[in-house]
Amino acid sequence: MLNFISTVGHASATLNFTDDLSVLLSGLIGLVWLSAGMIVYYALRETYSEKAKPVSSTSPHAVDYRLAA
Repeated sequence: MLNFISTVGHASATLNFTDDLSVLLSGLIGLVWLSAGMIVYYALRETYSEKAKPVSSTSPHAVDYRLAA
């Protein structure tokens, strides 16, 4: 029943792309680390820029309405 799978006389070849794809894999890993690092950098920059802003007072100075009139 399974004799058509392992027939004699057919060539069997295996392809090994390990050496060829290792350069692409290292490039992909480098891009992932670079993008993760940039996300962390911009998140920290945004966090610290919000804390560094001074709080401005929204209430005006006390006004003496008798002197203004």
